[in-house]
Amino acid sequence: MLGYEGALHVVGNNVTGAGSPDYTRLSPQLDPLHGGLIAGELQPGAGVALTGIQRNIDEALEGRVRLAIGAQASALVREGTLAQVEAFFNDLGGTGIEARLLEFFHTFDELQNTPEDLAIRDLAITSGANLAESLRQLRQQLARLSEDINEQIAMIVVNADEIAQKIARLNEEITTAEAQRQGPAHGLRDQRDALLRELGELFDVTVREQPNGMVNVYVGSEALVQGSSVRGLIAVEEVDGESTRISVRFADTNQQVDVRGGRLEGLIISRDQHGQIDALDQLAAAVIADVNRIHADGQGLVGYTSVTGSYDVLATDVPLDSSAAGVPFPPRNGSFYITVADTATATPVAYRIDVDLQGSDPGTTLESLVAGINAQVEGVTASVTSDNRLQVTADDGFTFTFGHDGQEAREDTSGVLAALGVNTFFTGTDAGNIAVNETIVEQPSLLAAASVFLAGDGVNAGRVAALDSTLSERLGTTSLSGLYKSIANGVAVQSAAVRDEVEADSTVLASLQAQRESISGVNLDEEAIALVKYERAFQGAARFVRTVDDLLAELVTLIR
Repeated sequence: MLGYEGALHVVGNNVTGAGSPDYTRLSPQLDPLHGGLIAGELQPGAGVALTGIQRNIDEALEGRVRLAIGAQASALVREGTLAQVEAFFNDLGGTGIEARLLEFFHTFDELQNTPEDLAIRDLAITSGANLAESLRQLRQQLARLSEDINEQIAMIVVNADEIAQKIARLNEEITTAEAQRQGPAHGLRDQRDALLRELGELFDVTVREQPNGMVNVYVGSEALVQGSSVRGLIAVEEVDGESTRISVRFADTNQQVDVRGGRLEGLIISRDQHGQIDALDQLAAAVIADVNRIHADGQGLVGYTSVTGSYDVLATDVPLDSSAAGVPFPPRNGSFYITVADTATATPVAYRIDVDLQGSDPGTTLESLVAGINAQVEGVTASVTSDNRLQVTADDGFTFTFGHDGQEAREDTSGVLAALGVNTFFTGTDAGNIAVNETIVEQPSLLAAASVFLAGDGVNAGRVAALDSTLSERLGTTSLSGLYKSIANGVAVQSAAVRDEVEADSTVLASLQAQRESISGVNLDEEAIALVKYERAFQGAARFVRTVDDLLAELVTLIR
């Protein structure tokens, strides 16, 4: 009877635990008892006794379930991040980068036909400012997303450390409980398994149970939990250029954790490997370099009386193409023209300035460039500003222009004007700081639409407009619009691939969970059958005892 009473308690526990996803089904172990001799020296036995309670669990399957949970969690995180990035690149309102690029090139195409129209010049400057703003805005959105991901990583690390601490405490409680009761602590083990699955959702873990009932938890080949001891996890902030990264490290040694799988892996991949910020910076740098290269060869409606480069150099006495100069768009060997005109006669005099960057020692430096201009060109004075920029100022009664010799266009084959930001349309170096040159904004007549400084000349504006369909000199293999389309299409392709991965991982996880449920889950129909079976057995045993008791009572009466 006591065995069946215990079995009924086990079934009742299964029924009450059926609503918990972390509960593991228990099975009573009823073993027959050896009985004494009866009449005729027969041994019918002494019934059954509850000798143990089995916890129905497959540890190998549990490990596979944890890995599948981590794989799905990683894919879901990446899917969510890419969905946000994809939304950034969608141009539903017609104010995205692709629309701004088309608008920019279109306005320069119009400027080519009417270069003296100040309204069209203002429109071209506005379209450039809109393009720059769209690039900056998209980069800011991507940067904020990266910052949000860093914050999520830091929060998950704290959560993972807390889970590891709980697992270690449960290890100790399980060992103590099982030593005292001489049997498995089923409830505590269910709690620990639930925490292990929760930890597996954050990153892949390997679990090894020890003979004393404790488990060791490993991340890669490194132990995180050993019995009741925890190494601890911390989030460390690292500066990588202009960006900040959060890395996951062990608290005791500061060793970087080899994170694989789980939400942490998904967040780290989303932050580091999709590369939209780098691609966007590449696009902005190409826009700046290509437009400035052409603009520096042109002229506006008026000449300059003074111009200051928008790019400084780190050192004025080193070659301009060296890393020590720090020029964002380094020049090359070649030459450019400065054409000076007397405002009284408007007679142009052209001067060719050679830039020697063929490896000769020391090569053209900012100081030597200034000295060369002052030595060769009459009517202007070149100097180095206090912040290491090139400044050219016309003498009284003179103006100057670039990119022609008074008769025909003369390209700056050295690219030094664009490199130093002289007579350029854009300033900045990437999508984070691209902007229209303030000199152009303040004086639209300096927008360089002409190629030989003649009335009605819009050739240079046409060269800028052609950048929409021609290969970028900086990119080499695609146009500016083509690069943006490639970036946007790449995001869409990545997003579709991750969606497929989520679907596949979800299918695998559902299959494994179904297997686990068939082993560890509670089937209420089966438990109802078991309940009836053990109830009937208990009732039968009780009736047998009562019958035996009645017979003994009669026997005692007869003896008396």
